[in-house]
Amino acid sequence: MSYTPRTSPDHEDTGWPPGVRYIIGNEGCERFSYYGMRAILFAYIVSLYTQQPQYAANAEDLATSHYHLWVAGVYALPMIGAIIADRLLGKYHTILGLSLVYCLGHAVLSATEGSITGLWVGLGLIAVGSGGIKPCVSAHVGDQFGKKNWFRVKAVYQAFYFIINFGSFFATLLIPAVRDSDTLIKMGGGGDAGKSLAMSVAFAIPGVLMFIATLFFWMGRKVFVHVPPKPGGKLGTLDALSSVCLFMAVGHLFFTGSMPWYIIVGASIGFLVAGFALFFYRQRLEQDEGFLAVLMYALRRYFRGEDATSKADDVDSAALEKQIDSDNPDVKARRQKLLEHKLFGPAMRRFGVEAAEGPVAVLKIISVFFLVSIFWALFDQHGSSWLRQAKMMDLTLWEGRQVIASQTPAVNPILVMLLIPIANFGIYPAIKKLGMEPTPLRRMTMGMLVTGLSFVAVALIQGAVDSHMQVAFDAGTIKSMTDITEIEAALKAGKMQSVSIWWQLIPYVIITLAEVMVSITGLEFAYTQAPTRMKSTIMGFWLLTVALGNVLVSLLAAFGNLPLATFFWVFAGLMAGAAFLFGLRAYFYRSQDYVQD
Repeated sequence: MSYTPRTSPDHEDTGWPPGVRYIIGNEGCERFSYYGMRAILFAYIVSLYTQQPQYAANAEDLATSHYHLWVAGVYALPMIGAIIADRLLGKYHTILGLSLVYCLGHAVLSATEGSITGLWVGLGLIAVGSGGIKPCVSAHVGDQFGKKNWFRVKAVYQAFYFIINFGSFFATLLIPAVRDSDTLIKMGGGGDAGKSLAMSVAFAIPGVLMFIATLFFWMGRKVFVHVPPKPGGKLGTLDALSSVCLFMAVGHLFFTGSMPWYIIVGASIGFLVAGFALFFYRQRLEQDEGFLAVLMYALRRYFRGEDATSKADDVDSAALEKQIDSDNPDVKARRQKLLEHKLFGPAMRRFGVEAAEGPVAVLKIISVFFLVSIFWALFDQHGSSWLRQAKMMDLTLWEGRQVIASQTPAVNPILVMLLIPIANFGIYPAIKKLGMEPTPLRRMTMGMLVTGLSFVAVALIQGAVDSHMQVAFDAGTIKSMTDITEIEAALKAGKMQSVSIWWQLIPYVIITLAEVMVSITGLEFAYTQAPTRMKSTIMGFWLLTVALGNVLVSLLAAFGNLPLATFFWVFAGLMAGAAFLFGLRAYFYRSQDYVQD
């Protein structure tokens, strides 16, 4: 039976929108899928590179670099997903279509276990699928709320984050255990063949969960608010193609970074030319009111000397005054001030209030987001460099029970679920009682400072680990202090001592508290500060900060031969500087909420 979806929320509804439960269910399964695969990915990449003579000598450094480069791709591709959703397909169809690509990526990983080519084809498909839907899902959940239930947005993003970590926790415990399952290894005939079967099953389970996530989302199609794309059709196709080309002028580096410089430069020039050619062709067909078109119009008028007092191309003044008018005096004052702005005033007169506010909001938010990338450079290392440290530690939890190194990140999501209520009902009210309002940007500033402390802790732990390895090396127990496989074998055989894995709980508690302050708050901030038509795009920029942070880790890891303790101290220093600069920017930022129309 056909149905006509809602295109805007019920502004009189004060309860929970009916579509939220399907989005939450979808997110829980999708995050299980993603983090389950990611839990075994770093070790898998190391094992593949170790088997190749040309990579074996620095397999750990290469794996760290390439792992973070892939994570960067996952979080950079949301820009393309956001563009497709906002301009061409809408959020619902973008999420549904790319979820199927996501499922295919898991299938390739499972079917091609042991192949470096299969690894990167599968990861490429997962990056497109996961990356493409990321900004759309978080923006889609916000689309379900109207004026009367807008107060629930903060709670839904916390529930959103809770279910993400619920799925992540169980996935990080289960999937490494499946990979190391004696039962599966025996079923496969033992030895390398048995390990190959276990690895294939471990990659297949996240694929099954991703299919369930897609099914959950499809089930909610009749109750979702489907915000339509603007403009859609041929113009939307041109918008998407031009934007993708412009993005790929830099984005191609994820695929061409190791190629000769002339190929890299040529690809960038080619994508730029194609992007602007498509953009100007589209503008000739019909004047766009998007971010790039409005910004370029404003710049052209500004450099031609036509300021806000010029009357060229003005819309009807009465209609413009009606758009500026608002029951909220702060909103009205903000719009009136923008009308008089030398750069964006002409754009408001030409395109109207909503279109002109978009570039202003985006540029302001980007100025805040940029420094958050350093936070992600530190946070995402619990899936790589912190695992390298864990492999050098005593993994005994208690007598007769050891944890798998790949399972140690499971402590992060369980801590998130514990620390969210502690922050909401303990830390933030305590800060308020001290006379300081815990605004989103203040919470994020404190979180970034706390993040730096976690790397001080992990660097000190690494110093203690290095001391134990030096003793074992001097005694001849191990022949190399950089061969992780040899160190792991010596630890398992009881031939050497090391620092207990329990000590890693300290930096995990610290960085998880930082995550609650930065990441959850950042999602809320990104959605509420974005104008209606720019919400998916703003989410794309938020996720791009994760990409930039991982690129930074990839670049530093690629240098090689940097002692792990030094590596940690470098990032602790970077975080301290970024937190200081972020605090300065936060002090001068003026927040403005955009309720879904």
